[in-house]
Amino acid sequence: MPRAFTQHEKELIGARLLEQGARQFAAHGLRKTNVEELAQAAGISKGAFYLFYESKEALFMDVIEEAEQLFRREMLAAVDQPGPTPRARLVAVFKKAFSLFERTPLLQFFSGRDYDVLFSRIPPEKLQQHLANDLEFIETLVARGRAAGIPIQVRAEQVSGLLYAFILTFLHQDDFGPNAFAGTLDLLLELIAAYCLGEVEVPNEAGH
Repeated sequence: MPRAFTQHEKELIGARLLEQGARQFAAHGLRKTNVEELAQAAGISKGAFYLFYESKEALFMDVIEEAEQLFRREMLAAVDQPGPTPRARLVAVFKKAFSLFERTPLLQFFSGRDYDVLFSRIPPEKLQQHLANDLEFIETLVARGRAAGIPIQVRAEQVSGLLYAFILTFLHQDDFGPNAFAGTLDLLLELIAAYCLGEVEVPNEAGH
């Protein structure tokens, strides 16, 4: 039976689990990382791991939340950067987002093949809360953009949907062969930015 830890020890171990979890998940993904490896990396027994988390998926969610907090801070800072036009500024914000996304394997795992594992092993309400937090951030980003002189015309839900579609395209670009998307991703970001600013219109379902 795992021994009891002092409050100070719990804080240190919790921090180590987040740190080592981030390293293990980034290197191997959720599927190929097991609890024994996580516990060993944090310097505790496998049994002690379960004093902190009910599963590796629960730890993964906390690691993702921590990574997204950093991502969000950098995104909000990018909104305040100057640029020649509102569209150029919004495109720069989007490019910053996907530069961070490309450099953060953890976010790619969450948006890609590991999502099905989470969906089956994490309580639905926790995933729903995570998605709600994502939308709340987009709402904050849209409001920050408007206040900073980037007149975004569409709802946060639309911005979120467009960016998620872009993420899927980014994640699967290699499926279409080398160089198939050369220059296309930048063009997509330009089009998304133009739409968000009301510079282009998309017909509704009735064709009007």
